[in-house]
Amino acid sequence: MLPGTEEVAERCFLFEKFVDDLLEREPGALRFEPRTSRVAIHAHCHAKALLQPGFMVRLTERLPGRKARLLETGCCGMAGVFGMLEAKYELSLKVAAPLLEQVNAQPPNTVVIASGTSCRHQIEDLTPVRPKHMAELLADALVR
Repeated sequence: MLPGTEEVAERCFLFEKFVDDLLEREPGALRFEPRTSRVAIHAHCHAKALLQPGFMVRLTERLPGRKARLLETGCCGMAGVFGMLEAKYELSLKVAAPLLEQVNAQPPNTVVIASGTSCRHQIEDLTPVRPKHMAELLADALVR
């Protein structure tokens, strides 16, 4: 291992976890506009590998009026370039099918959150939904 690797690793956070921890310590650090909406969250495989993604619901529900649900999903099937390879495309679609079913089953006007770039591409390419990153949801909700 390279010198300093552990020190760097200890200072790395998922964006969502960083903001959730900040608002836990300082609830007034950010102010959000009230807006009634449903939010469905697809947690990226990387997030699931690092920690329990349930905190993403708590973070979303810090936005006044938002009701969040963590989708019970596995991999989106894209896995970076994997799903774009011609030889792997059909497998990618099969892996994505449970996620796509859940996304398509959401009530109209539900905001779908998928922080993984590949996840957003897969959802946007294979459903009529345009998913957002959690940062977009938070930015849209900030009091201006």
